[in-house]
Amino acid sequence: MPQARVRAVRSVVLAVTDLETATRFFTEVWNLEPAASTADAAFFRGTGAFHHILSIHRAPRAGMIRVVFDAADRATVDALYAQVQAAGRPADGAPRALPWPGGGYGFGFKDPEQRNFAVVCDVADRKDIADRPDRPRKISHANLNCADNEATFAFMRDALGFRLSDHANNFRFLRCNADHHSMVIGFNKDATLNHVAFEMPDLDSVMRGIGRMRDHGYPVEWGPGRHGPGNNAFAYFCGPEELPLEYTSEMQLVTEDHVARTPDDWKWPPGRVDQWGIVAGPTARVKRAQSLFRFSDDGYRLGG
Repeated sequence: MPQARVRAVRSVVLAVTDLETATRFFTEVWNLEPAASTADAAFFRGTGAFHHILSIHRAPRAGMIRVVFDAADRATVDALYAQVQAAGRPADGAPRALPWPGGGYGFGFKDPEQRNFAVVCDVADRKDIADRPDRPRKISHANLNCADNEATFAFMRDALGFRLSDHANNFRFLRCNADHHSMVIGFNKDATLNHVAFEMPDLDSVMRGIGRMRDHGYPVEWGPGRHGPGNNAFAYFCGPEELPLEYTSEMQLVTEDHVARTPDDWKWPPGRVDQWGIVAGPTARVKRAQSLFRFSDDGYRLGG
């Protein structure tokens, strides 16, 4: 039987202590569109089809709750559940109807480093998917720090169907569709969030996003620049509660026969950490933010 594979990062779920401030930020500054809300949570969509690409939930401490992957259909979700079970990872039960806005069918689970994930399908997605200037389309990728990169990589490859696109000194870049990467896993000391990247429709939208963030008191912490692996343009920020966020565009597209490169292929001249070399590198502030946020203990439990 062919391996079942996830096909996208559908959404990211964050915990915040000040829900109202974070809601204003993600709508008025980050430029997402409200999709739904409850007394203790807010859901936001981009211009893509997904019902929502971000949800934020009131909590005593800011952090990560889960990363949600998209699957093609119920048969794929069921097969992925079997693969997660075969890998020996704890799940919150068999796939089922889900109670959150947009609904869906899926299950939650933990990876080898106790991070929380979910796989879903059959969500009430949207058909109005035209780009809008300066509005993110989707989650481009989630970047996760790993204390045990080898175990995390093996799990994401064998249980979820990710493929290796590139291996740089500090990161592995993993794909589940034509985008060069949808997940990045780092070689670090702890299993925390590094950052969440939102895909903008073009480079001008990234640049105007830098201006809009600065206008609202959020300076760019790294960028603008263009990465090596993925060839994507970038700008990094610290959002509310120091959440590490990225605007990105122009991600490289690859095919199934793409050959992964190695750390020896990704070496920069002295003083450079990206292709353009406009700025020296990330600020101390964003470096700190890129290790602050842990996953909640029970974020793999979806309810339903």
